[in-house]
Amino acid sequence: MTPDFRIEADGQDATEKLRDRLLSLRVTEEDGEQADTLTLRIDDRDNALVFPEIEAKLTVWLGFRGEALTYIGQFEIDGVSGEGGPDVMTISASAIDLKSSVRAPRTRAWEKKSLAQIVGKIAGEAGLDPVISKSIANKSWPYLAQTAESDLNFLTRIAATLDATAKAAGGRLIVAKRGEDVTPGGDAVSAVRIPRNRLKPGWSWELDERTKYGSVEAEWADTGSGEQRKVKRGKDAPARRLRHVYSSKAEAEEAADAALSAAGRMRMSITATIAGFEPALYASGRVQFTGLRRELAGEWHVTQVEHELGSGLFTRVSAKKDFQG
Repeated sequence: MTPDFRIEADGQDATEKLRDRLLSLRVTEEDGEQADTLTLRIDDRDNALVFPEIEAKLTVWLGFRGEALTYIGQFEIDGVSGEGGPDVMTISASAIDLKSSVRAPRTRAWEKKSLAQIVGKIAGEAGLDPVISKSIANKSWPYLAQTAESDLNFLTRIAATLDATAKAAGGRLIVAKRGEDVTPGGDAVSAVRIPRNRLKPGWSWELDERTKYGSVEAEWADTGSGEQRKVKRGKDAPARRLRHVYSSKAEAEEAADAALSAAGRMRMSITATIAGFEPALYASGRVQFTGLRRELAGEWHVTQVEHELGSGLFTRVSAKKDFQG
């Protein structure tokens, strides 16, 4: 099977202009607030290519010749560099979703709002479609303060108290509870199964040490007295103090409970390169490896996916899961 690609620049097909010049193409998808990225390395042997414009839009598809290509995403150029001997141009771009208003700092209050209402409003302002796990969509708060904080950071923070993640991708604003069957499109799906024989040599796993704190302190602003008060979960030392000042005692308690629960778990991480292209994998999704030792069985939360086209087309995946022993 021969790897293939399609690239549009500002809506114009640039594939044939790049076909004999493209040295490598790498797309990196990240779980959470960090933007997905695109990196192109191009043979600039005669300097004949039109110099790319900053903020030009690149749309990318990947796959194999003779088959339908998979849409990967739309990116906006944010950097161009080069090197000589031989001449190579490198173009870097970031996912357009993460350049929207969800990254701009804002200050506002959210009163008596559910998660679905909050995500819906933020998504509407950013021109994105909201996608929320049903199990947490109706979670509500009497009051939440967003102070000089981007919408995406705010959503990431409150999602963490629900063991969920927040991400803007593919024209959607996704808030998904970890471990649930929710795709970026909001459809039910099972974990992607990867058998051992699809893993290239060099894959690795690691058991992370349990976080070394036995209690958590969180502050909240008492608007009645104008004072900052504290809540504490756990009794043992050392104590961790959460940096954010919460808008209510209930919110502070919820954040402290979530942080303490996370501290009590050991985590495992795995990194592997898959022999071949696996477009079904996506950051914040799930993967299951088969044929490995029993401690590595079960479903993993995907934290990063890289699709790379060079001498071949393959996918790298990094994932984490709780250690069951």
